[in-house]
Amino acid sequence: MTERLARLTRDTLTPEQVEIYDRFATGKRAAPGAAFSLVHPEGGLMGPPNGWLLSPPLGRVLEKIGYAVRYELELSDRAREIAILLHAFHRESPFEIYAHRQAGRAAGLTDAEIDGLATRTEPDFRSDDERTVFATTLAIIDRKTLDDAEYAAAVAVLGERDLFELVVLLGYYDFVATQLAVFAVTPPVEQVT
Repeated sequence: MTERLARLTRDTLTPEQVEIYDRFATGKRAAPGAAFSLVHPEGGLMGPPNGWLLSPPLGRVLEKIGYAVRYELELSDRAREIAILLHAFHRESPFEIYAHRQAGRAAGLTDAEIDGLATRTEPDFRSDDERTVFATTLAIIDRKTLDDAEYAAAVAVLGERDLFELVVLLGYYDFVATQLAVFAVTPPVEQVT
C-alpha cells in the first residue's frame, strides 16, 4: 500500500504549521543521540506528525501529549518502551515498530528482549516494574481492561500514578497506530530495522 499523505516540507507550510514542524526538528527529539528522528532525510516530517500538520489546532495538542509521554512520565524509559513495543507488535504498526525498536535500544532493551516482546515471550526483565508493565500491557491490549486482581497487582507494584500513565500511554499509541494505518504511513525503506 502506498502512503496516502504527501510529505509536507517546511517551505510549503503556513506559519501555524511551521511552529509545529519546528518542535519536531529541534529540541530533544532532534538532539544528537536521539533514538530516532521524525524529520525525513529528504525534508518534511515523517510518521504521525506529518499528518498533524494538516490540522494545526490538533497538531499543537498532539505534539504536547507526544512530548509528555516520551519525556515526562514517571515510568522508566525501559518500562515505557516495553509497553509501546508490545502495543506496536500487537497492532502490527510498521512505523511504531521501526521507531520504538530504536527507542527501546536507546532505553537499554536488548535485541533479544525486543524479539521476545514481538512474540509475547516475557524476557528476563530487570525489575518487578518491568514484569508488571509487561503483564498489565498484555491484559489491556487483549481485553481493554484489567480485572480486579490484575488492577490490584498493578497498583501494588506500580502505584496508581504509574498505572494511570501506562493506560494513557497505551491509549495514545493506539490512536497513533490507527492514524498510521489509515494513512498507510511506513518507515523510510532505507531505515527499516
